[in-house]
Amino acid sequence: MKIIHNFTVKLASIEIWIVSACVLLSIIYPRALLGVVGIGVTFWFIRRVANGHFTIRTPVDGGILLLLLMTLVTLWVTALPANTYPQVYRLLTGVLLFYAIINWTSTYNRLQSIVAGAILASFFLVLFATISVEWVQEKFLFIPAAFYDRFVLLVKDTVQRNVMAGNLIILFPISLGLLLFAWKELRGWMRFLLTLVACTILGILILTQSRGAIVALGVVLILLVVLRWKWGWIVVPISLLAVGGIIALWGADKFLAVLSSGISLGGLEGRLEVWSRAIYMIQDFPFTGVGLGLFGDVADNLYPFFLAAPGSVPHAHNLFLQVAVDLGLPGLIAWASIFIGAIVSSWQVYRIGKKQSKSWFIGLGAGFLCTQIALLVHGIFDAVTWGAVRPAPILWAVWGLIMAGSMHVESWCDSNHPPTRT
Repeated sequence: MKIIHNFTVKLASIEIWIVSACVLLSIIYPRALLGVVGIGVTFWFIRRVANGHFTIRTPVDGGILLLLLMTLVTLWVTALPANTYPQVYRLLTGVLLFYAIINWTSTYNRLQSIVAGAILASFFLVLFATISVEWVQEKFLFIPAAFYDRFVLLVKDTVQRNVMAGNLIILFPISLGLLLFAWKELRGWMRFLLTLVACTILGILILTQSRGAIVALGVVLILLVVLRWKWGWIVVPISLLAVGGIIALWGADKFLAVLSSGISLGGLEGRLEVWSRAIYMIQDFPFTGVGLGLFGDVADNLYPFFLAAPGSVPHAHNLFLQVAVDLGLPGLIAWASIFIGAIVSSWQVYRIGKKQSKSWFIGLGAGFLCTQIALLVHGIFDAVTWGAVRPAPILWAVWGLIMAGSMHVESWCDSNHPPTRT
C-alpha cells in the first residue's frame, strides 16, 4: 500500500503538466476531448489516494456544481447531441483544468511557476496568431492592407480573429500588471520577457481590429493607471470627455454603429436583432436553455433573422446572453457566481498585497482584476470565451490562477518566504 501511495503522490505532483498538455491537445484536436475528460477525472481519484481528498475546496465550488448539473440538463434537452456533446466535454475540460491548478498551486514558488507558464502560454498564442489568423482589413484604415500580406497562413484549421482577440485580452493584463507594479522587484530577464509579451499581445490585438477587444483594452489600461498611481483617477474624466467628444463629432448613431458592426453583423441593428433572438430563447426556455451549441439552429428555425442569412449567426454575440441561452437562467446564475467570485478573489490578492507592501502580489492582483473586467467588457460584444470555441478552457485556467492565488495570498505575504526579487 505504501508503494501505491508513493506512486500516486508522484503522479499528483505532475498532474498540472499532464492535464495542461491534454487540454492543449484537445484545443488542437477536438476529437481528443472525451479522452482528456477521462484523464482529468482519473486524477481526482489519484488525488484521493495521495492526499486523502478529491480536491481542495474553493469559494466557487457551489457555482461550478450548479453549472455541471445544468450540463446534465442540456444533454437531456438538446435536439442535436452531435452539436452539444463537444461543448459539454470542453466545459468539463475547463473545470478539470481549474481544479488541477488549484490543487497543484500549494506553494509560493509553484504560484510563480504557473504564472510564468501563463505568460509564456500567452506569448506562444501570439506567435501562433501570426500563422493561423485569417486577417481582414475592414475597419482601421491607418493599418495598410499590404501589411497583412506579410502574414502567411501555415495551418489548415485557421483561427477567426475575434476568437484570438477575445482570448488574448483576458491574458494581457497579467503581464502588464506585473510590469507596472513590480518593475523594481523583477530581474532583468523577467522585465524583458514581460515587456516582450505585453507589446506583442498589444500589437496582435490592434491587428485583429476586434472592436470588443479594443474597447476592453482601453478600459483595462484606464483601470491599471487608476490602481497604479494616486493621480490615476484623472484619466477617467479625461477618457469620458474624449468619448463624449467623439460622440458629439460623429453623432450617437454613427458611434454605436461603428462600435457594434462586424462582418456577420451589419451594424447596431444587426446586433440588436441577434440579441433580441437570444432574449426570446431565454423567455421561452428559462430553466433549461435550448442546449449547448444550438443557438444558430434554434434561431433559424424558430426565430428567423431578417438582417442575416440563415446559418450566418452561430452565437448570441454576447457572453451573458449566450450562457443563458445554452444553460438557462440557472446556468447563467452559476456562471455569474464564478465570475463574481473571481472578481472578489482578484481584489483580495490586490488588497492584501497592498496592505503587506508586496509589489509582486499587488501587480498580480491588479492584473487578475483587469482580466475579469476585460472579460466583462468584451463579453458585451462577443461570446468567444465560452462554449463552441476551442480555446474556451483558457478562461478556466485564468480562474484557477486567481483562486489559487487568493486562497494562499495572506499566508504567503505574512511569511518571509517570497523573495524580494523575482
